[in-house]
Amino acid sequence: MVWVRNPDHEIARLRERVHQLEKELLRLRASRRVLLDLVTFQDRQQRLRIGALERENRRLRQRRHNP
Repeated sequence: MVWVRNPDHEIARLRERVHQLEKELLRLRASRRVLLDLVTFQDRQQRLRIGALERENRRLRQRRHNP
């Protein structure tokens, strides 16, 4: 067991640590939101590109079968 010489000092130190951890948690949550937004954006762009390529593929097939 560790004995604390000054309980008030230890309480202040622990409160400061909690405050630091809360700030870090907020920062990480914000980073997570940004990353999720980027992934969502990339996914949407990829789906749009695939859709455009599929439409172009159909158009070229029709053109080949109906000259």
